[in-house]
Amino acid sequence: MIKNLEQKPEQKKTDKSKNFALYGLLMELGIEFAVMIGFPLYLFIKLGQWADKKQDSGYFVLIGILLALTLSSYMIYKRVKTVKHILK
Repeated sequence: MIKNLEQKPEQKKTDKSKNFALYGLLMELGIEFAVMIGFPLYLFIKLGQWADKKQDSGYFVLIGILLALTLSSYMIYKRVKTVKHILK
């Protein structure tokens, strides 16, 4: 609290703009993560359902879910690595 009182007005404005940019980045990341998880999951489940109907099996949906989660995890890992580099 004491540090905030000692800051100059110009510095407070730049701190607010940095915070605003950080909040924007975090909102963007949240949306990206939702898409990175949701889209592959939906796509691979639908492909698994289609393959299950063709082969009269129940395993392709499970394989699709595992593939989607693996792909999503990899994409999120790469994005987090990039963001960590940006924030340094």
